Amino acid sequence: MELTSTYSNTLLEMISVLNTFSVSKFVWKKYEKFAIPKIEDSTIKIRGTFYDLNNLKPKQAEQELQTLNQFKPLLYQLKQQLELIEDMEFLKFKNTALDFFTTLKEITDTLNEITDIHSSYKRAMPVLAKDWDRPEDNHWDNY
Repeated sequence: MELTSTYSNTLLEMISVLNTFSVSKFVWKKYEKFAIPKIEDSTIKIRGTFYDLNNLKPKQAEQELQTLNQFKPLLYQLKQQLELIEDMEFLKFKNTALDFFTTLKEITDTLNEITDIHSSYKRAMPVLAKDWDRPEDNHWDNY
């Protein structure tokens, strides 16, 4: 499973696409035809890795997180620039790019959850607490 190379390649591609973004209307139509499909493709690639995340061990998830964290400062800066765009002409581009960032956040959150070895126990605690708090279980307190 080569998630690290998938993340690295996809993120580098996205950074190059977003870095060449310009609000200059002179080249906008050509850039839009190029950029939006690239961003959508990158989003699909990143979403496709969700399937592989189920098989990761905490150590592997930690390695994947380290890979993603290398890009975090630059991606954060690009996202901030996108959020400032208010021109309606750039709305589709903005929404497509923000969708990519949302997907990336979901991947990062999932990887963080996998790295937390006790996350499955924490998720089960509310269910177990309800189950163990039934009156018929009170007889165990007598021992």
